[in-house]
Amino acid sequence: MSQIEQLKIPLLTDEFQRFIREKIYRIHALSDGGQNLYLQAEQILLDNLGMTDFIPSTEKVSVKNFSEGFRTSGRLDAEYYHAKYDTLFAKLSAVKTYLLGALVWIKKSVEPGSNEYRTEGIPFVRVSDLSRYGLSNPEIHLSRIPFSHMNLQPKKDTILLSKDGSVGIAYKVEKDLDIVTSGAILHLKLKSDQFLPDYLTLVLNSLIVKMQAERDAGGSIIQHWKPSEIEKVVIPWLPIDRQEQISYKIQESFSLRRESRELLERTKQAVEMAIEKDEQTAMAWLSNL
Repeated sequence: MSQIEQLKIPLLTDEFQRFIREKIYRIHALSDGGQNLYLQAEQILLDNLGMTDFIPSTEKVSVKNFSEGFRTSGRLDAEYYHAKYDTLFAKLSAVKTYLLGALVWIKKSVEPGSNEYRTEGIPFVRVSDLSRYGLSNPEIHLSRIPFSHMNLQPKKDTILLSKDGSVGIAYKVEKDLDIVTSGAILHLKLKSDQFLPDYLTLVLNSLIVKMQAERDAGGSIIQHWKPSEIEKVVIPWLPIDRQEQISYKIQESFSLRRESRELLERTKQAVEMAIEKDEQTAMAWLSNL
């Protein structure tokens, strides 16, 4: 606390502070707009699946016989058979569904080990760098030789899906990326024209798949979602026109969030410019972008 109290804050003019305040308002408005569009896409999904008011069962007791229990699932942990999963699959049985393994090719990445970590080279993306909204800039890199020549870089429309730690985080790559992901992140590539990548990514991030991931990966301290289990995830299908409606909302959401991030970076640069040069130059530079 004593160190924080000693931080020096530059005192810039009221005019410049008001100018920056308006940019901050704009940044928040863009971010909120993106968030609202994403929520609208989720709502359209649930509405079309008849799950708008879906509430998982809180019943702690679920009676199963051996043939529909351990013999088919191989699981003995009681959590796997919670009634809330029965209510989910009962809802999904009312719509057309596919198993994820029938829709995508699943590709594993690499786990090089900490001895391969570098401060420069090809960026190495781990689960902590992944969110449903994008990738943060990783601090860890790998040597370009051999890792940049192992055909591990995700291509446009590849869906990245976490399978270890924080399982079930999905993000669709918007362009070819010069990165390598950790072995805890799978690469999913669509092989079916019945699904659009933005729609499938939304479903993977939804409660529908979160509950399936929770069921499969539960029962251990460190969650691990097996690729064999991921292949059996149940994915609801909607007509392409509905998928396009959802995809448009998602793309607009990401566009607003991207604009918000870019404006934030430019605004920070303008503040630095005001300190290093002068305020008028900074305001003129930011206004002209």
